Parts: sequence; C-alpha cells; structure tokens
Amino acid sequence: MSTPLTTSESTTAVVIGTGLSGLAVAGELSRHGVETVTVDGLESGAPATATTALRVTDLASAESVEYLQVMRHLRTHVESHSLDVRPTVRAQHLALVEQPRPSSGLRWAVRTESGVIFADAVILTRCAHNQLRRFLADLGFSLGEKLMEDLANIGLYLIGVTELAAPSTRELLWQAKSVGKAVAEATGAERTDHALRPATRPFGSPLQPA
Repeated sequence: MSTPLTTSESTTAVVIGTGLSGLAVAGELSRHGVETVTVDGLESGAPATATTALRVTDLASAESVEYLQVMRHLRTHVESHSLDVRPTVRAQHLALVEQPRPSSGLRWAVRTESGVIFADAVILTRCAHNQLRRFLADLGFSLGEKLMEDLANIGLYLIGVTELAAPSTRELLWQAKSVGKAVAEATGAERTDHALRPATRPFGSPLQPA
C-alpha cells in the first residue's frame, strides 16, 4: 500500500475554526496585512482540542438573527477578498516545534490530513472546555488570570474558548478585533503594513455598540 503524499507550507498565522469566530479573526488579520490560513477545527485527541461551532439554538431570538446576519457578512467578506479559508481541511494536531536553526526559535505546526502548516501564531476558536484544559496542561499552562498573556508569549491566542457560557456575537467580534491587532503587532505586520495601508473601518464595526 502506498503512503499518502504530505506537504508542508509556511504562513504567519493559522486560524483553527471556520465558524463566526474564525472567519471574524481571519478578516481582522487580513485587514492588518497578516498572511493567514484558516482551517476547520481540531479532531479530538491528545494533545489536541475539538472545536465546536456556536449553535444558533443556544442563542436568544434577537441574538440568533444578529448571528446569522454576521455570518452572511463574514462569508461574503471571505469571498470578495479571496481569503485563504479551507473549510474542508481539518486540523488534526497542534504542537510547538523547534526549527532547524536554533536561533529561529519555536514555531507552531498544525497537522492536517494533507500535510503540515507551520506558523508563528495560532488562533484557536470555540473549543470544548474540558479538552482545552487538557491541551493547556500538555503545554504546561492552566486557566488563570494571566493565561491569555502567557499564551500570547508563545504565539497562541484564544477566542471564545475560556468562558463557560457561550459569548455573544458582539463579544466574539470584539475578541476577534483584539486578537487580530495583537497578532499583527506580535508578528511585525502592523508595523510594516501601517504606512502603506489606507485608513479602514474595523472589521465588523457596524455591529459594535456605540
């Protein structure tokens, strides 16, 4: 039996999850000039997490309407801006790996069924709470006040995954905006792209509270 061919590629950021959170942060990263690949959520298994989509049935009626409107807007944005979103490619495993040159430091390796994507930053969206705990334990972290800051130091960002209750649509958009800016600053994209980028309205801003 022949062994399936695998490929490797490199990018600045990988977004894991193609629901509202994933598409929103992919849009923010694009706005900041961060090269990004977005794939579907991780399969269950260690050390990995299983991502879950925010279900419309979990939301109040008005929130459901807003959620659906935002999802339509996000999908249109993905198509019109040709963002690299791969809903049929599922992440299977996530790990920090050493580079061939010690001076290069660590990078994230996101394994899919077709290969490995190496990235400086990974944004994980909507994963199950218990599996998040196991994944963080494998990395040597636990839920706490400084969790987000500590994870950012190793290039890992979370959106909507630490709350026990499902975040609102507007909260997810706010988190996506904040993480997008943080990743751009951490990877240098914000500094190199700022002088060339015209002023634009923040992604999802029409739905932000006044």
